[in-house]
Formats: sequence, C-alpha cells, structure tokens
Amino acid sequence: MLGNTKRCGVTILFTSGQMMTALGLTKQQWRTYRAALPELNKEAGRAACFGAGDLLAASVAQAVCETLGCPLSKLTPLSAAIFKLCDETSWPYLERSHAVLDMPSAKVALLTESATTPSISICVALDPLIVRLRKALLNVEPDQQPSLAFPPVMVAGGRQ
Repeated sequence: MLGNTKRCGVTILFTSGQMMTALGLTKQQWRTYRAALPELNKEAGRAACFGAGDLLAASVAQAVCETLGCPLSKLTPLSAAIFKLCDETSWPYLERSHAVLDMPSAKVALLTESATTPSISICVALDPLIVRLRKALLNVEPDQQPSLAFPPVMVAGGRQ
C-alpha cells in the first residue's frame, strides 16, 4: 500500500505540508531540503505536489544525514539518482532491499544478494523507512471492535 501511487488511473500526490508532516520537518528544515535536493523544487509558480517516490527519497536523505551527522548538501550530487531509484521502483520491492550510495562515483543502486559494493559506500535499509512513512501517512488506528469470530448465518422463518 502506498508503494504504487497510481490507483484506478489516479495518481496520488502529496503536498509540501504532508511531506513535512511525514518527515517530521519544520518549515525552516523543509526550506533546507528544497535547497539541497533540486528534485523537491518542482513546478515553479504552482503549489508543488510530490509522489511516494519523492517522499521515500527525501526520507533516505534524512536518514543518511541524521545517522552520519553530515549536512544535507553533501547528498546533492546523489539526489537525482536517489529520487530516480525511489520513483521507478515499487515500495514492496524496495522494502526487501537496501540502497547503496556510492559517494565517489555519485551512483545509487539497490543491493541484492549477489551484488558487490564499492570499497566505500553507504548502505541504507529501506524497510524501516517505508514502515515509518506508511504509518505516518495512513495513521490508521486498530479496530476498537474486532470482527466476529464466526460468519453471520441466515435464520429460516419469518414473522407471523
């Protein structure tokens, strides 16, 4: 769910406010993200709309920078590759993958069982990011009244 933003021929898009909420960003932090990641500066003069891939790519950048303590601008050379990978690959597939960020060559790839990584690279597990985003976007509470343990049965007879 949410991995494919096209449902019944309708593309699901997110506003800047929804992106900020899902990522837990303030307005100033959002400005920093837009300055460092050119893919977030869409449609000048119009309200920007973002897909699920954009949201995941921004989350990957956020996770890398928070974990390594580096400025977001260090990922600017990789941003196009990160956004392309997250936009072109479904969330269910990405959930079972790791994104490998090769800083020296400015390339991003998905790590598979047989893949080799460059000598120095950053590997990001995508599953926890997708789970967190899905929870933030769907915000579904568990059912207060559980379903019946048995199916309803029609009773024969009628009123007299």
